[in-house]
Amino acid sequence: MQDISPTPPAGLVTAQLLARDVAELAAEVIWAGMTERELARWAEETMRARGSTGLWTIVNVGFGSGSLDCFPTVGPTDRMLWNIDSGFIDVHPVVDGWWGDCTRTFVIGDQPDYLEAKAEIQKIHDTVLAAAYPGMPARELWSAFNDCIAGTGWNHMDRLGNIGHSIGQNVSYTQGYIDRNNPTPMWGGWAVEPFIGNHLYGVKVEDVIWFGPDGCTVIR
Repeated sequence: MQDISPTPPAGLVTAQLLARDVAELAAEVIWAGMTERELARWAEETMRARGSTGLWTIVNVGFGSGSLDCFPTVGPTDRMLWNIDSGFIDVHPVVDGWWGDCTRTFVIGDQPDYLEAKAEIQKIHDTVLAAAYPGMPARELWSAFNDCIAGTGWNHMDRLGNIGHSIGQNVSYTQGYIDRNNPTPMWGGWAVEPFIGNHLYGVKVEDVIWFGPDGCTVIR
């Protein structure tokens, strides 16, 4: 085991709470007719105004069919949010060299399928977070997610088949991904981001867990 602090570093907490605040605030600032690019620009400006010195990767935004994909090379478009729609935002601020990473799904209008999907991904996310324990193999946490969607009809939407990755100060992915094959013991910071969908839309939630020697802390 590495020399791991029992509590998450203050810098990671600051960066992650900034990411959380902006991702959650997005649901309050969206409007029908807003484009993905407009929300991404708002998020970047808001993070900088609140202390971020930059982004470690792009702001991902997906409205409607755009929510079927979330990847660092897929930027926001001029796709507009409808008055009955769903989408997500995934933000990545940098504060004093620490990297934050948070995703939230939002729904506009009262379409029951969207609301049920949003509730389902939150339930899955909470189940996966509750399954975390110090030093567990990354692939075991992936299995907890896979068990949640088995037989449900939901598809796992991540291009690389993972539900997250390691994260820290000026670094991410160095310990690999949370996927079916990674045996790496989980210590320190890991972003957990289950992403499910169907042929019409996707829903996603993300938070960071600190795997300490005595327990796990979800930074949210």
